[in-house]
Amino acid sequence: MAVTKRNRRQARQHAFQVIYAHEFHDEPSAVSYPDGEEQGNMDTTYATAIVDGVLAHVTELDAIIQEHSLKRKVEHLDKVDRSVLRLAIWEMKFSPEPLDPSIAINEAIQLAKDFGSDNSYKLVNGILDGVVKGK
Repeated sequence: MAVTKRNRRQARQHAFQVIYAHEFHDEPSAVSYPDGEEQGNMDTTYATAIVDGVLAHVTELDAIIQEHSLKRKVEHLDKVDRSVLRLAIWEMKFSPEPLDPSIAINEAIQLAKDFGSDNSYKLVNGILDGVVKGK
């Protein structure tokens, strides 16, 4: 199967949902998924890499988020926003094949618009912009 932009977007969305589900469970094995969740042409290898990578680097990711979240502590951020930020920063900084920051930010903004509150995308954009610019 050829990897396409759509395959990666589906993989990223699935990975986000898994990462978000982990916000509610201490044990990874406690997270369950509906049957048929991994259908279609999704790049399941990439989705798994994102989830495993984010969960393995949560401490480092949260430290980066905290450094650029001047008004709120990471633990007080909305769970959707925190999950989106972790995913995007992992893709830019920890992935074996780092994603171009502009693509990572655009994808994160789309996830924030799709799953977050009305203003989630602004927060996500601001923090990720700071991460990229090293502010």
